[in-house]
Amino acid sequence: MDSLITFLSDMPFWYWWVFALVLLAIEMVTGSTYFFWPSLAAFTAGFFDLGPLDGQWQLQLIVFAAVTVVLSLFAPRYVKPWLQRTQTDHLTLNERGAQKVGRRVTVEADFVNGAGKVQVGDTLWIAESETGESFLAGAVVEITRAEGTKLYVKSVA
Repeated sequence: MDSLITFLSDMPFWYWWVFALVLLAIEMVTGSTYFFWPSLAAFTAGFFDLGPLDGQWQLQLIVFAAVTVVLSLFAPRYVKPWLQRTQTDHLTLNERGAQKVGRRVTVEADFVNGAGKVQVGDTLWIAESETGESFLAGAVVEITRAEGTKLYVKSVA
């Protein structure tokens, strides 16, 4: 027991910071935020070990415990909603076609039986008329929806 007390009283501040990094690494693997708060508390205890609590291991442990408890109780309410955003925050993320709805584009290839190609930026997309009408090359149409790699368009009145 004396060796443990000697170790704790002689422990340099950077031991706390190494402990904080280990907890942070565990947090990065788990992604749960459960190890994040003790990690911040260990960093705080190490910071206090630099100054006012140098060599006072009992107070360092109390700071570590108190900061862990306070952060574990109050911080998740503010952090978890930010970390666990739903798809409603980014409805068209990874849906290139859906991002183009509402844009006006130019017809590149004449529509035959309501199907043709439109130029969106530097890319040609297969397009189909919502109403089945045919458009001539150069006409301006509006994208109304997308299904996979096919865009549906209507005439601009």
